Amino acid sequence: MKAENFGMSRLLGTSALVATLMITAVPMASAQDTTAAMQQVSISAGNLRAALDQVADQFGLQLIVQGDLSGLDSAAISAELSAADALGRLLAGSGYQFEFVTNDSVRIAPVPTQSMGDNGAMVLPDVVVSATRSRRSIKSMSPSVVVIGRDQIETQMAKSSDITNVIRNTVPGFMFDDQSLISSTETFRGRDVQVLVDGVSRNTPLRNSSRILSMIDIAQVDSIEVIPGSNAMNGDGATGATINIITRTGEVGNNSFVVDGHMTSYTDDIGDSFSPSLTLSGSGGVGAVDLAASVTASKTGNAYDGYGNQVPSDAMLGQGGFDNAEDLNLFGKAGVTVADGHRLFLSTEIVRFRQDIEYNVDLTTHPVSVDYDNPYTAQPLEDESQYFTAGYEYDFGKIGTGDLKLFYNDSYKQAARADYHSSYNPALVALTNNGSVEDPLGQSVIDTVKYGVKLSTDTSLDAAYDGLTLTWGGDLTFDDVKYRTISGRDIGAPMKQDGRAVFAQLSAPVTRFVDLSGGVRYEKYDLTVKDFLRPNYMRYNAGAGQAILAAAQYTGGNTTYSAVTYNASAVVHWTDRFDTSLSYSEGFSVPDVGAYTRRAGLSGVPMNFSALDVEASKVKTYELAARYNGQDFRTTGAVYMSTNERGDNFDAATNSLSQEKERILGAELTGEYDITDDTYVGALASYVEGRYDTNKDGDLDSPLPNNRIPSPFRFTGYVDSYVWGDLNMRLDGTYTAARNEIKTAKIKPSLVFNLMGNYPVLGGTARFGIENILGTSYENPAATALRGYAVAGHGRSITIGFRREF
Repeated sequence: MKAENFGMSRLLGTSALVATLMITAVPMASAQDTTAAMQQVSISAGNLRAALDQVADQFGLQLIVQGDLSGLDSAAISAELSAADALGRLLAGSGYQFEFVTNDSVRIAPVPTQSMGDNGAMVLPDVVVSATRSRRSIKSMSPSVVVIGRDQIETQMAKSSDITNVIRNTVPGFMFDDQSLISSTETFRGRDVQVLVDGVSRNTPLRNSSRILSMIDIAQVDSIEVIPGSNAMNGDGATGATINIITRTGEVGNNSFVVDGHMTSYTDDIGDSFSPSLTLSGSGGVGAVDLAASVTASKTGNAYDGYGNQVPSDAMLGQGGFDNAEDLNLFGKAGVTVADGHRLFLSTEIVRFRQDIEYNVDLTTHPVSVDYDNPYTAQPLEDESQYFTAGYEYDFGKIGTGDLKLFYNDSYKQAARADYHSSYNPALVALTNNGSVEDPLGQSVIDTVKYGVKLSTDTSLDAAYDGLTLTWGGDLTFDDVKYRTISGRDIGAPMKQDGRAVFAQLSAPVTRFVDLSGGVRYEKYDLTVKDFLRPNYMRYNAGAGQAILAAAQYTGGNTTYSAVTYNASAVVHWTDRFDTSLSYSEGFSVPDVGAYTRRAGLSGVPMNFSALDVEASKVKTYELAARYNGQDFRTTGAVYMSTNERGDNFDAATNSLSQEKERILGAELTGEYDITDDTYVGALASYVEGRYDTNKDGDLDSPLPNNRIPSPFRFTGYVDSYVWGDLNMRLDGTYTAARNEIKTAKIKPSLVFNLMGNYPVLGGTARFGIENILGTSYENPAATALRGYAVAGHGRSITIGFRREF
């Protein structure tokens, strides 16, 4: 049994002290007071944003960045210059310009016209995407691929520090937030999402822990890569999309320290909902060593819905939420350049999250509500996870450039106690010696360890064809999953899985108008499911405990399964402004075996693993996409179809694996239009619908369940403007359409508006955000779809924050 009685406040204090010492170990550069005086400026060639930050630090400037500088580089500078001269040299040819708003405040923004090249065409930044295992230019990939830069992330942090909100407001196809810790409804194009952090998967396929993106601190994020569609280049799980979180890396000569704090309250009860958060971060380097670190500590109060009622802390039956919680996240990364083109690095992330639930949820009301007559007396919900990655980045000339990563992920995810309900939670773990008494330590825990090695190399084949690149490598992964109660009793079979994979990908420009790419990956898994004693279960009948299922022995077994997946794409550059792509990709996922073994013996579920037909579900995605970058107008669009012969879902209604034929069709559209140099409007729209074969006769006879597609249509519109000089304001609204495909479980539509703003002041940036500014009462479509009962969406909340970089 894991120790539970430590003091969370003591943990927060001790960890914060350690993290502060880590951060202050990063060398700080002293800022100068004057911008007009000539100073010696020495900047190495490299990342443009990092160079601008270095100039800002040296001259004591506050930068206001409009646009996204990710992927842009600058030339080296070594001269005696003024601040204006230094900025002018760095931005030359980048498509961006600067303007002094005040004596110490500078706005960086796109130039009024986007025609930069000699032929009148826009010079696009060469953004590089790494989630494909190769370092490919985004220009050579489907227009549906999106890279969200740090500047975009910081702008949206005025409203929310949740990564899912940033992605959802930037990329179509990602479903509405269920406003809880669980990630089961975080579907993309109606399918699962694979989440990577620096290329290392956070998914736990053998028993879905359902808390991934919600536990990643946005303070450590440098950029986010989103690749829609099925993809197997990083293993199983990416049937709907791959999301790669790129963490921050220190840069020698660009030393900084950042203090970032904010507080949030719901307007229905400002005091009880008061939620403060503080982040300390730093980055920089000395000599050959680069360093980056951050620590974020937060505490949250009650949450309220649009009806003005307190939101249940555990409306999702054991999965928990963000309210009444304490959260601590520590991140650190250190690297050393041992030779030109060769770098060693080590990164770590430690998560400590605890939610102290006050009351159980009342599922009999519509929507569900807080049951103030039923206090929560069980153990808290907790997440104690640590992630370590060590790597070697290399350049071996003709052999190629790439990286070798060793990773170790250890996560302990403790669920809350879900109160008994005859329909939604009809069985509770009983004491071993008394089958009619509930085990007070019967809450479930998913304890997983995942470790392995990932190798990726880009080898130039220019000798065979100019620009031809072979990307090759392989993976070794090891999963160890324990599904237990807090007291240490197995409630699902302990499992171990070994995976081996190799892949190869060819890409090349065919003339300057066409980019081609294609590859193959082979993956093989050996799964061992161990024997275990499935515990006895009880229920409550008129308030009295009653034994319903005796303990029984479950017989495990072994199986081997494999998957071969292919991908191919062609990107055509019709003009310097207009591109199209046609792509085919395959991804796969494995069944949630842990959910199946937990229910062994219920409703006819066999007690023997040999009765379970485990097979990887291969998903094929066909996509046609287009992108246009005009002088004042930018747009992307995509239509797609994804199919699979076997699903990989566990059907809780029948306690069985659901591996039927499926087909999903959809379309996505984005657009932005510059009204003036300081104001633009934009929109995201997505449509998705799917069907599957319920009786396995070959016909797609039924719509996919709501937990896969909560809403068939989502539209987000926004306007972004600089007003009164340097106050940046953004208003957005999101509409999710009703889904009536499941006649017995219809999902209602919703419409929510939000407002946020950023303003430079006191050498930093003040920000504010208002979510659900109209206080609209609505049912959250994603949360309602998951369990089948109505869950109200959150009401109006206000966030006020301040960020200062030193």
